[in-house]
Amino acid sequence: MSGYPFFRRIALQATLALIAVAAAGGLPQAHAATNLFNVYAGAAYARSNLRAKDSNPTPFSAGGPLSAFDRSDSGYQFSLGVRGLELLGAEVDYFDLGSGNVSNPYTVPGNLGTFSGATLSQKGEAAFAMLYLPVPIIDIYLKAGVDRISSDLGAQFTPLIFCPAGSCSVPVEHLALHATTTGLALGAGAQWQVGNWGVRAEYERFTALGEHPDLISVGVVWTFL
Repeated sequence: MSGYPFFRRIALQATLALIAVAAAGGLPQAHAATNLFNVYAGAAYARSNLRAKDSNPTPFSAGGPLSAFDRSDSGYQFSLGVRGLELLGAEVDYFDLGSGNVSNPYTVPGNLGTFSGATLSQKGEAAFAMLYLPVPIIDIYLKAGVDRISSDLGAQFTPLIFCPAGSCSVPVEHLALHATTTGLALGAGAQWQVGNWGVRAEYERFTALGEHPDLISVGVVWTFL
């Protein structure tokens, strides 16, 4: 997808920033060698909430579901990260939030007409700085960064027109919006590690089209010790 160059660039910048922090910390060489470059990769199943807002002047600007779309679906996520200095790390994620739809007709406020078949799909990537809390046995972490999300939003609108039977036809408008936006991404999670393998559960909140889609995921990670 078109976001991959962005994805690779952010991953490189995050890794270089982490190395710079480690060098500036003045830690003993043995400690730095132990904790720097703990690279990991992960995959997770997610339960997502797709949310988007179409601010364009359409019949839905009166407040119909297309102007504030909110649906749940299943998705997935892949992660690549590096942890160093025990408490600090960096991570990049690729995620697919799935798709949602509204199949039942909806009357737009003001009796302007009805729409049906509203759909929304969202996917993207995010880059995070990671902070690990000093908790024994399991890793508790907070994450903050930026996301880049592609949203596809569409529907079919039928205006309300008084039309005696057979005297005219009612036009149908097919609306579609494709937008790629960037914004703030936040998250928190917990991870339990045994050797190279770990089990992770986390929550992430993104920004897209003036709304905040989010996901709850459960997955596994492999650390290249």
